[in-house]
Amino acid sequence: MLHMMDLTSLALIALAAAIWLWGLIDCARTPRDRVRFLPKLLWLLLLLNGSVLATLAWVYFGRKPAADRAKIPAGRTGSLAPAR
Repeated sequence: MLHMMDLTSLALIALAAAIWLWGLIDCARTPRDRVRFLPKLLWLLLLLNGSVLATLAWVYFGRKPAADRAKIPAGRTGSLAPAR
């Protein structure tokens, strides 16, 4: 039977694995023109190292910020803009 400490450790390991897997998939699916500072292949190799710190580095330094990715055309202000 698992003790409470074992469950806590297991939950932390599962959380770290989920964060790492999300970062790896996010890097693999990000187009090359949206990757900063290092080539995409090098980011993938860093992430394959299996470190949660590498995932945090990818999120904060590797991909371009959301403001650069989501450019709204000049004629629209949002999803509720009237059709012309």
